[in-house]
Amino acid sequence: MAARTIRFSVPVLLFLLASSARATPPSAPEVIKARQLVFGIENVNAWTGEVDKENVIFSWLTNSTVAASMRGRIVLLDTYVHRAETAPGRTPFIVEDLVSLKPEALFLGHGHFDHADNAAFLSGKVKIPIYASAETCIDMQTDAQALFRAGTIDSSRVECHDVTSVGSEPGAEMVKISALEPIASITAFRHLHSGTSYPETGFPITPVKNIADPRDPDMYPPGTAHSYPAARGDGGPVSIYYQFVLRGDNRFTFVWHNTTGDLQNGCTIDRGVPNCWGPRVAKQVANRIRSLPPTDVEFGSMVSLGYRVNGMRDPIQYSAALQPKVYVPVHQTNAALPTSSLYFKVAYQKQLDQMQPPLKPSERPEPRWMVDPDDYLKPMVYEPKDARWAKPDDGDDDHHRD
Repeated sequence: MAARTIRFSVPVLLFLLASSARATPPSAPEVIKARQLVFGIENVNAWTGEVDKENVIFSWLTNSTVAASMRGRIVLLDTYVHRAETAPGRTPFIVEDLVSLKPEALFLGHGHFDHADNAAFLSGKVKIPIYASAETCIDMQTDAQALFRAGTIDSSRVECHDVTSVGSEPGAEMVKISALEPIASITAFRHLHSGTSYPETGFPITPVKNIADPRDPDMYPPGTAHSYPAARGDGGPVSIYYQFVLRGDNRFTFVWHNTTGDLQNGCTIDRGVPNCWGPRVAKQVANRIRSLPPTDVEFGSMVSLGYRVNGMRDPIQYSAALQPKVYVPVHQTNAALPTSSLYFKVAYQKQLDQMQPPLKPSERPEPRWMVDPDDYLKPMVYEPKDARWAKPDDGDDDHHRD
């Protein structure tokens, strides 16, 4: 029997396509609105609220807070909002927009307020887990109890998963997190929070101008403050480094770390000169970074608190250990002052040439600099199928470098 060709009129075809699209139940209007605000109207289905299921999309939400959609699976990397106010202003969204976004998990780099503010609130409101160090999880329960007493959330506890154990040494524990399986595997370990440091003596240092534009308050008058603060407990300086590897295609891979430490002496904010962790621990962390699978994009803090004596050495050494194809700087608005980003960019570019040994052009990632506040809520879309992200074809989604 000859094969038949079935033809539909245009109105019938459009009806069938619309019916197919509507097979997925629609999301609430506030969810669709929030997702379109964060990930771009062109990347969000206006009926279902689903985010593009083919690509990986990032959106910078201030400081080192990033919203990420991995084939439609939405998470928040940190939860802090700079200039958190009751109406959009200098920061063009409010904390409640992150509730409406309906992420499925929160990942905290460490527990300081400029990273962990709003985490217990969001976890309690959306009923989603937090992933953080054991020390930070203790702080999250303290926050939850305070919010519960205030009537802000309806439970005195939130779901917080310990990524590393209490008191563990940086680099000592390397763990797998299954939160996004089967879409992505996640590797995490404790690394080094930046802090006071021994001065660099091996090569010249380009000073960093960390200043704010004096016109900023006039351009962005402050509104009514509104935030859900994080506890100031032992979890503050305990910092977690995360790598996400998407399964299939070219195993698109990104790293996110919201502080950048000293890979030479292991000096941190809580263990500064002369009581630093020391070269052994610093090397242990560096080796953990080097052992990770090949990485496409690094979202890494462009500021180390050692910049006063070491310039941009620490961010460059973190990238040199990881060897990503793209470097996207974060931790702008706190520590690195608002509007200071381009000063850091100039110092970064000069420091690349001053390192000893100098980094070859082939060893330098492509920097995709961001400027506060112009680049808030500008979707960064990556296509995992793009040949640029190809990896060694060994059939192992968790392929590690030698």
